[in-house]
This record gives sequence, structure tokens and C-alpha cells, in this order.
Amino acid sequence: MSSTDEQLYSKVDYSLLRRLIAYLRPYRFKVTFALLLTFISAALAPLRPFLSTKAVDGYIHTNDAQGLLWIVIAIAVVLIVNAAIQFSLTLLMQWVGQSVLYDIRTKLYAHIQTLSLRYYDTNPVGKLVTRVTNDVEALNELFSSGLVLMISDILMLIGIVVYMFLTSWQLTIITLLVLPFLFGATVIFRKKVRIVYSEIRKQIARMNTFLNESISGIITIQLLGKEKQQLEQFDGINQLHTQYQVRSVFYYALFFPVVELLSTTALAMVLWYTAGHLITGEVTVGMLVAFIQFSEMFFRPIRDLTEKYNTLQSAMAASERIFGLLDTKAHVENHDNEKPLPNFRQSIDFKNVNFAYDGITPILKNVSFTVQKGESVAIVGATGAGKSSIINLITRFYEFQGGQITIDDIDIRAIPTNQLRQHIAIVLQDAFLFSRSIADNIAMGNDEVTHEKIHAIAKAIGAADFIEQLPNKYDTVLMERASNISSGQKQLLAFCRALAADPAILILDEATSHIDTETEQLIEKSIETMLQGRTSIIIAHRLSTIQRADRILVMHQGELREQGTHQELLALGGIYAKLYRLQYQEIKGHS
Repeated sequence: MSSTDEQLYSKVDYSLLRRLIAYLRPYRFKVTFALLLTFISAALAPLRPFLSTKAVDGYIHTNDAQGLLWIVIAIAVVLIVNAAIQFSLTLLMQWVGQSVLYDIRTKLYAHIQTLSLRYYDTNPVGKLVTRVTNDVEALNELFSSGLVLMISDILMLIGIVVYMFLTSWQLTIITLLVLPFLFGATVIFRKKVRIVYSEIRKQIARMNTFLNESISGIITIQLLGKEKQQLEQFDGINQLHTQYQVRSVFYYALFFPVVELLSTTALAMVLWYTAGHLITGEVTVGMLVAFIQFSEMFFRPIRDLTEKYNTLQSAMAASERIFGLLDTKAHVENHDNEKPLPNFRQSIDFKNVNFAYDGITPILKNVSFTVQKGESVAIVGATGAGKSSIINLITRFYEFQGGQITIDDIDIRAIPTNQLRQHIAIVLQDAFLFSRSIADNIAMGNDEVTHEKIHAIAKAIGAADFIEQLPNKYDTVLMERASNISSGQKQLLAFCRALAADPAILILDEATSHIDTETEQLIEKSIETMLQGRTSIIIAHRLSTIQRADRILVMHQGELREQGTHQELLALGGIYAKLYRLQYQEIKGHS
């Protein structure tokens, strides 16, 4: 276990606790009422043994049936009222707890959506899923009962000790003699359990990450026959998780009998002292009856407090990770003086742009070019030349380190990202479709995209033919990863979704690489229709798909080496001409 984890689990971080308690602010009136109920419950609980003393010594001893009846009624009323308070308290705090968890989950999910792609490059999906699910759930007991019941247990302990001293200070001192031993056992238990809990949460995060990766890559695993190897790796993680869980059970199984042993020892000492002092009258039978009940009641909140403290420790560990995520700022940040971009009117300009994904290894080096409104510009180059990086910067998925990118002479860092992306639609090489209906995947929550418009778009793109053949047509729900349609059909739906957004700037990033020749021919005219009246940037390995572009940019090792029309670049005899000859020979060889 690292020193950081040791520090985290060695004490309660009160700054984290204050941040957690802040989530109770919207429910402060309900929490205040719960605390009031807690005070009443803490005062009522020790009253029962105290009344038992009066019943035995004052009425049973004197054969006063009438007085005994009233004491019994009083005890019954105390029990009923206390039970009603406990019911109300449990119901109220569970509602508050679930409401707080709902708020935290919503805030986490909203924050995750604002993070830049650079964050996702270095953080596995399973880890993020753990933050929103397991870590938030770890706060459940703290908000639902932990904080309030800790206060209740402390108040009850104080109340019990007060009533014990009012009943017999001698028996109280004897009962409290075991406290140093109980305190020592509690400290050891807490230390052991908090370390185990830390490891358990680590293993859960590892397990979620591994499962997410394994399920996402199941085709590759089965294709390479690596099922056994993957199972062995999962078995290792699973075994560690089980071992830590069993160890935590062992500590609990050891601690609770120790508490019971100390409780029984205290009671035995009370009985021993009582046996020698009943005759002298220093201790009465009623006192003995009361202290038997006090002994049981006294050790229960101590045991509960230890459990609640561990709940608090677990919540602190979970909140450390939750707030660590919430405090993570998007790497792409807007300038303070934001400028709106109501419409795209002029051009996109790259001016000596330098970019590195890790901030060190250069991907783009002093790249400068202009894309005029309505112009169709293609970007070509070998893998790793920087083509997709240009797209990532235009859409502000990543932050560039040098130079400037402007749209209509406005620095894109001054344009709010949500407003910037409203003007842009992208069709990627591997289109992602959600497990929703085809109509929902095309409209993507845009109320302005009606069913009639969806049908018209699908017909224009050429997707209507296959959609109409599906059992539920546009209401057909796609399976995970859209596995119930082909790759070409997925790409057609991606084109429909882009057209439905009616963007001023359309970006195609290897958008036809997963489409067969027949499908490519089907949508070629549709793409021309999409590009009309729009500024378009096209990235493609197939040079045949970009020959009709107004201008072609040739990237090589992060630098813009050539630009011009298809014929101009062929006449230049440079990098583009070489790429074209290689592809032409490859196509000729296959034919």
C-alpha cells in the first residue's frame, strides 16, 4: 500500500468531509428535523433501564401494583415513541441519502462529458464507470444513516453514562473499567480494516477496467484464441479481490466477539460487586436490573460507532476519487473574453500551428493554410502525417501549443465549444451508433429533425432502401455496437446523422474506408449533394474520392508540404504524385 493511501486511510480528511456535507445543503430542513429526532431518540433510549430501576425498587419491592402498572405503561410508551422515531428517521435519511447520491451521480456524468479527449486517452473507461457507480454507492451508507447515526450513537452514549451515574456511580465506574481494552481493540480493528477497504476498492476498479477492455475486444480475443490467457488474468484480479474481502470478514468476525467478551466481562464485574453489596443495601435489585440493560445498551453504540467510522473511512476514500475526477479540468479551456459565432461566413485559418498530444513529441509543425467558406479541401498523407490531428484541433478536442486557429478571424479558443461544434458535423472512419432506434440515431435529440425530415435525409443519402427492409424500419433498435447491421449500413446512418445536423462545416475523416465499392458508388452522389453549399474538409486514403476537391493539402511528417488541385499536384511530381502512382499500381495489380 502506498504512502498516499496510508495517509488517506489513517485519518479523516475534514476538507473532504466538508465538501460531502455541502451536498446536504438543499435538504438542510429535512436533515435538521432528522437531527431533532436523533436528540429525542437518544434521550428516550436510556430512560427504559432507569424506569426499570424505579419499577423494581419502588413498586415490585413494595408490592405496589398500581404504581407498577403506570411504570409499565410509561416503559411501553417510551418503546412505542422510540420505535416511531426510528422508523421516521430511517425513512427520512434514506430519502435524503438517495437524493444526494442522485445529485452526485448527475454532476459526475455531466462533468465527464465536458472532459477533453486527452483525458480519455490516459484513463480507462472501467475506471470512470467505477467512479460513477461503485464509488458513489460507497457514499450511500454515509448519507443515508452514517452521519446522523454517528451523532445518535454519541448522544446515546452520553445519555447512557449520565443515567448510569444517576443510578449508581460505583457500578458505573466498574462498567467503564473495560473501556481502555475496548479502545485498544477498536484502534487495531480500524487500522486493519481501512487498509483492506482501500485494496478492495482498487481491485474493483481493476476488475471493471479489465472487464470493459475484454468485452470490447472480445472479437480479437476469440480470433487469437486468448480466452484462457484472459481468464487467467481475470482470475488473478478476482482472487485478490476475494482475498481482501475474506480478510475484512475475518477482522469483523474477530472484533465483534471481542466486544461481546468485554461487554460480558463488564457485566460479570457488576454482578460480582452487586453480590457483595446487596445485603448492605448499597446496591439494590433494581440497580442490578438497570445495569444489565445499561451494559447491553452501552456497548452496542460503541460497536456501531466503530462500524460507522469504517463507513466514514470508506466514504472518504471514495470521495477522494470522486472529487479528484470533479476537480479535473478539461484540458481545452475557453478564453475569459468569449465571443459568439452565430454563423460561419468567411474562412477557417491555421496560422503556424504547432501541436503535440503529449506536449512534447511534435505532431504538427508550423502548419498554415486557409479554407474558404464553400470550399472543399482534402487532406492526404501517410499514416501519422497529422491529418486527423488537424480535425481534432478544429473541433477543439485537443489544445494546440503554438500558433493560432481562427474562424471568421475569431480565435477558436474564444468561441464556446458547444457553439463551435454546432457549426460542425463529422463522419469518422468508425462511426459510433447508440443502442437506440435508427430514427433516434439520426435525429440525436434534435426536436427540429422531424420524421418527415429523417425519411427525406435517408432517401437522399441512399439509406432508405435498407432501412425500409428492416422489421421495424426507422423504429428498429440497434444492438450494442450496432451489431445487427453491416459496417456499410452503419456508415450510411452516420452520413444521415451528419446531414440532419445541417452543418456549415462538414468533415469526413476516412468516412468511406469501411464501405465496399458498391456502397461507395451508392453514396458518392449523395456526398456531392451533402457538400453543396457547405465548407468541407475530407481526409481519405483512397485518392479517387478526393480528386474533385477544390484543393488538396499534402501532409508529411507533421508539415504541410504541398497544396493545389489534383492535376496541379500530379504535374508537380512530388509527394502527392508518388502516392497517386503507388495506389494506381496497387489497383492495377489487383485488377
